[in-house]
Amino acid sequence: MNNKKTYIFLLMTFIWSWTFWVLGLNYFTNGINQESIGKFLIFFFTGLYGPTISAIVTTLLFDGLKGVLNLLKKVFIWNIPFKNYLYIILLPIIFVIIAIGLYSIFIGDIGSFDKAAFLSIPSVLWAGFYAGPLGEELGWRGFLLPELQKKHSNLKSAIIIGVIWFIWHIPLWWAPFGTLVSGESISFLTVTAYFLMLICLSIIITWLVINSKGSVLVAILFHLSINAGIALLFFPELGVDFKKVHLLSSIGMLIFTGILIAKNKLKTSANNSYLSGIKD
Repeated sequence: MNNKKTYIFLLMTFIWSWTFWVLGLNYFTNGINQESIGKFLIFFFTGLYGPTISAIVTTLLFDGLKGVLNLLKKVFIWNIPFKNYLYIILLPIIFVIIAIGLYSIFIGDIGSFDKAAFLSIPSVLWAGFYAGPLGEELGWRGFLLPELQKKHSNLKSAIIIGVIWFIWHIPLWWAPFGTLVSGESISFLTVTAYFLMLICLSIIITWLVINSKGSVLVAILFHLSINAGIALLFFPELGVDFKKVHLLSSIGMLIFTGILIAKNKLKTSANNSYLSGIKD
């Protein structure tokens, strides 16, 4: 692990993202309205690309153009086990279904089931593709994960990225959207649930990546699938409380993550960058 390389990547990522987000948040000084949201969106989306831009720039500085090309090639690794594509589709759906069940039991009525929601899936996925997944995953899983794996186990690397991922999102807590904490009163319970969710997601994505030849495409697609919350589209009346449902989905993530750890599933290696096991 090249500590200098890693630190420069992280420094650039945080400076880029936090600068744009803080500048964007200034538009809400006089209240949240259509005009302020429109202006904030420019800074919001620009900031989201901090990890990807920093990964490319840092790689260019340390490894030259050839290193950048090798980094970008990870986005096009699609020839992976078919079951991993099923995981990308089914796991996020299962997590949300569990959350909807918990919502129904402990919070309130989930409303009617809308079969026509199938028609909205393509547009929801297309809109989400250009946000977090494309702006983040080349940095987190394409650049940072292999660097950490040179020194740490897959599990420890995933947890470190999860913590960094959580901290990176903090400025957006004061935005009307951007995280599951955004637009809500910040409480210990909400922040804790969000933290656990990102740790679990980081572990699950790491597991998928190391079993997909280091594919960043897999990370992008899973991130997209999680953000889309496809199962939630079929219950439109839950739209008002969609953040609670997504936070409740962390229960399913915790269960699945526990299974991965118990069965030592992160030990599989895709190449020399993925040699460490799940246990330190």
